Amino acid sequence: RELCSAVPDSAGLTPVRRPDNGGSKGDQISVFTNHFHVDIGNAIVYQYDIDIVMIGHNGKSFPARKDDRWDVVQTFIKEKKDFPVVWYDEGKTLYAREILPDLTLPIQIKVRKDEETKTFQLNKLNLVRQDRIESINDFIQKKTNVRPQEIVRTIETLFKQRARNDLICIRNQFYDRRRQLDDLHDGRGVAKGFSQSLFLTRTGPTLNVNLTFTCFYMPLNFVQFACKYLRKDITTNFNEREKKAFEKIIRNLSIETMHTGRRIFYRLHEFGRSANEIMFPIDEGNEGTSDATGSKQISVVDYLKKKYNRKLMYPHLPCINGIKGNQSKPNWLPMEVVTLVEWQRAIKPLDKSQRGNVSKNTIIEPEERYTEVMKIIRNNQYERDPYLKELNIHVHDKEMLEINARVLSPPEIKYRRRGQGEVIEHVNYGTWRIRNWFYTTSKIHSWGMIYFGDTPDEYTNNVLEDFQDRLPKLLKRNGFIIHTDPSLIIKSSRENDIHCT
Repeated sequence: RELCSAVPDSAGLTPVRRPDNGGSKGDQISVFTNHFHVDIGNAIVYQYDIDIVMIGHNGKSFPARKDDRWDVVQTFIKEKKDFPVVWYDEGKTLYAREILPDLTLPIQIKVRKDEETKTFQLNKLNLVRQDRIESINDFIQKKTNVRPQEIVRTIETLFKQRARNDLICIRNQFYDRRRQLDDLHDGRGVAKGFSQSLFLTRTGPTLNVNLTFTCFYMPLNFVQFACKYLRKDITTNFNEREKKAFEKIIRNLSIETMHTGRRIFYRLHEFGRSANEIMFPIDEGNEGTSDATGSKQISVVDYLKKKYNRKLMYPHLPCINGIKGNQSKPNWLPMEVVTLVEWQRAIKPLDKSQRGNVSKNTIIEPEERYTEVMKIIRNNQYERDPYLKELNIHVHDKEMLEINARVLSPPEIKYRRRGQGEVIEHVNYGTWRIRNWFYTTSKIHSWGMIYFGDTPDEYTNNVLEDFQDRLPKLLKRNGFIIHTDPSLIIKSSRENDIHCT
């Protein structure tokens, strides 16, 4: 027996064929799409499995972060003279146009980052497969039904390399770090960027470029950020429940300090006691030293005043435990000396008003979208990209792909009415009338009212006449038609008359 997934392999799925050659109804027009033709030369690409770890101060290894892995590969390539051009997916895959030379592994690589030198180790670089770029054309020309997913992924990774060096990269989305964030007034801001991906179309490979937006944390002082995010003044009220909930949201955010005269980077781990409560031995005299017993203790507040002449404004606020690298020793930092590192993605959902503000800036007219996409294409300067030259890739970036299209008339909505044939409604700006068309009501040819009570006076007669006048109008709005005036019966309010009636 063989176990198989119930989900079909997407590589073996072929697009549904059109039922015709495009149809003939409607007005013929030509439209621009946000696609650009791509010419790709035939070549063989070699795929390598790569493993990079970080070496701690204690000599132990642990997984390296994505940004660190990227920096390690770039540093390694610069240090190796005459090393072939490679491109990297920031994970476990490295690509090359030619077979890489044999290396004696493991290799240690030192990278200067975050104001300190870190040690990494390249443990593995194994050739796992090779692919022929020509398989893209085989699929487009229907010589094969298997979609070349690995080749598409290889080329998309190649397109990312140069952008990855210059822009903020989130998967296949890119954001210019020089652009200012649109403030959402809760410690976050919206950045406008673009995405790009490779499509295999009937006309050949195309590069799709679209506009995107993503929320990032603003690079604010932590006290200011917390007040904005929680929408309250934490300097006057920050209880334990709020502290625990906030801690879960922002754990592992990158933070930095400058009060020592140089930038020091940490990862936010937790909140602790206030700056005037945390004590540490003065003889160890190092900011953020953990609590320990000693002959002479000093508080965080007094230490900053003595060491850096920094008087805290909010010594009652909790300190932040900032972790450096793989160190387990806590570093207790007052909130007001901490700043959020810029360009960290925020994934908390937007509220209703924020979604409205974002929509105003991101939902734009077609002409403006066209202009924005063409500006992105010009700024990317694909013809100067050294990575694209490796596979002889050329992007036709002078104009968007133009295709034939048809503007269809609004559809008709038909309702079948009982015994009266069909009723046709026309769609107008995406809406159509439905009142009175679901059911056909019976006509009312006679009706009446019964009044129980004493002989009606003038006021009662007015109420009855008003009811007689308004009821037919109200029913008519919902399809009930009354053709006659009612007959009025007046009875006494005795119980026997009510039951008999």
